[in-house]
Amino acid sequence: MKFFIFSTLRLILSTGSAHETFGNLVVNGTVTPKWKYVRDVAGEPYWATQPNVDPEYAKRYPFFDLFSPWMTCGRDAYKSAMTTETASVIAGSELGMWVSNVWNSSNLIFHDGPGQVYMSRAPNDDLEHYDGKGDWFKIATVGVKSDTAWQLRWTLGPNFTIPATTPPGHYLLRVEHFQPSRLTNTSQWYVNCAHINVIGPGGGMPTGSAKFPGAYDLEDPGIHVEDRMDMITPVQGVKIDLSGYVAPGPPVWKG
Repeated sequence: MKFFIFSTLRLILSTGSAHETFGNLVVNGTVTPKWKYVRDVAGEPYWATQPNVDPEYAKRYPFFDLFSPWMTCGRDAYKSAMTTETASVIAGSELGMWVSNVWNSSNLIFHDGPGQVYMSRAPNDDLEHYDGKGDWFKIATVGVKSDTAWQLRWTLGPNFTIPATTPPGHYLLRVEHFQPSRLTNTSQWYVNCAHINVIGPGGGMPTGSAKFPGAYDLEDPGIHVEDRMDMITPVQGVKIDLSGYVAPGPPVWKG
């Protein structure tokens, strides 16, 4: 019975009206073309096989499995690694990962929840053949705006700074956005990765590495939250209070 309840809930959530992909990398204030520097992703299997359905439509669906290989860079993202271009960025500069398509007329993020940004150096600086199974370090978390609101809701996506002492080289830049839930294994995940070439003096040593999948567990407090923090399936009579929320994963490395 529990499986039926959770499965039904997932169906309701996955057919919502505000899903998204982060297909646009923002460099020096310029929004680059969709999927130019971001690895393209596959559509949700059901919608991707339906006739007369825009392929971009199916890519917007979230996934729910924390242990899926999709947690690395999104649904089947590695298949587009060879055709993804690499953007050169200066260490210390501000970048962004913005939504390229959503299901609401405002074209802004609707879902509640935090966003996080990670980086992983490609072995031999070969991004075209890098599957993302190496170490990742976190460079940003975009969390709560107030006790009752998230920073990313009604925005285009996270902006963040590449740490000034990041060692120069080719990196996967990974953004994730998800909705925490009081119900186990029902958080919605949106994940995308860009190719970047970091230019700068280096000198830093990134810390707090993680693996994807594997960095998170179902019962992590930043994913499986208290009733007062659940804005997906709120409990009647429980006042929303996001104070004290801490996102999962290692600490942010600032360089």
